[in-house]
Amino acid sequence: MAETITPTNPAQLRDAILWALGDKVALEIIGHGSKRAYGHDVRADHVLDLSKLTGILFYQPEELVISAHAGTPLAEITALLAQKHQQFQFEPVDFPLLLGGGDKTGLAGDGPLGTLGGLAATNISGPRRLKSGAARDHVLGFEAVSGRGEDFKSGGRVMKNVTGFDLSKLMAGSFGTLGVMHTLTLKAMPVPEKTRTVIVPCDDVVLAVQAMSAAMGSENEVSGAAWVPTSMLAVISPDTVSLDDARTATAIIVLRVEGPEQSVDWRAAALCRLLADIGTASVVRAAPSLGMWQAIADVKPMQGQGGVLWRLSVPPASGGGVVGALRHIDDSADIMLDWAGGLVWAQFAGGDASRHVEQARKIRKIAVEAGGQAWLVRASAQLRREIPVFQPLSPQINRINRKISENFDPHGLLNPGRMAPEHEPDVLNAKQPVGV
Repeated sequence: MAETITPTNPAQLRDAILWALGDKVALEIIGHGSKRAYGHDVRADHVLDLSKLTGILFYQPEELVISAHAGTPLAEITALLAQKHQQFQFEPVDFPLLLGGGDKTGLAGDGPLGTLGGLAATNISGPRRLKSGAARDHVLGFEAVSGRGEDFKSGGRVMKNVTGFDLSKLMAGSFGTLGVMHTLTLKAMPVPEKTRTVIVPCDDVVLAVQAMSAAMGSENEVSGAAWVPTSMLAVISPDTVSLDDARTATAIIVLRVEGPEQSVDWRAAALCRLLADIGTASVVRAAPSLGMWQAIADVKPMQGQGGVLWRLSVPPASGGGVVGALRHIDDSADIMLDWAGGLVWAQFAGGDASRHVEQARKIRKIAVEAGGQAWLVRASAQLRREIPVFQPLSPQINRINRKISENFDPHGLLNPGRMAPEHEPDVLNAKQPVGV
């Protein structure tokens, strides 16, 4: 069984990495372990557990800024923000969907949303990403320890701090392979006064993508646009199942507008008129609307179902064509769209590993031809050993990534193997590609 090292402050964290450096011991970096099954198995005999390196260091609601240690539960931070009617604009995502197929299910006592460090390290963002940017765009600064055992930091407490390189963009999405962040500062935003969701029945995914594009291009300031099969509707939002038009369609478009009440009501009505040729629209108000979007962010319809889950990031206009191509691979696959068609979630039934290897080749070909990339989010440990979880990058990008890795962690002590399968060491992918 792997030995676990549990630092409670940055000095102990640095000492642990210096010890690992001296003895050339590889470390698996975890918080609550909620995203432990996202990626390949880490080749390390020791675990560096940050779940005790916790605490909110400061929160200045009037300045819209909060700072905390990396092991702080994200649920604790979001609860504090909610007391001041604030939130993270990029919508932190709960990821229990990983637990349906991976062999590692995290540590005992896992809470929802995991930790602040895990959020930044994986750069996972919700439906509002198409309007407000990814998690990396909301990190004002951080402090970390590299694989050399050296302290380094970037940014600060204010949005205008642009001194030096913006390493936050590099660290976010690196999955702990470049350095261990122990302190993070993020910007917060006020919670919108009201939220409304416009639902439009639409079975044709190509037409749905066109409708979402029209909505996003209108003056109605849409902050969320998704296409969801109605077979998933009861899971996402039971309160909307009773809508007659939604119940008779096989799929629906959902559009979110937020802001002052009068403005939101006007914009929701305008969207209904804009999309009248597609279908009769309905407006979901208040709490059901909020619950629906959290469920979409968490990919709730695909939680706990096992199977193989793919996440494709493509240009939004390509979303409809990508869904059609995926249906040619397996017409029984469960598919939903977010980010106005730019994010495709596709779940395939489990089965023979060799079939999924061939399937992966086709899925990645579809994503690349559409101008995007594909990631294997959930699969068995065996399948994750056979298929690169993250999109393989070009030799030119790999050379850049290798140089970055050699500078931050020259001995490969931090999460070795997390970003690439053991049999494919040249695909380092040290930084999650832009578009995540």
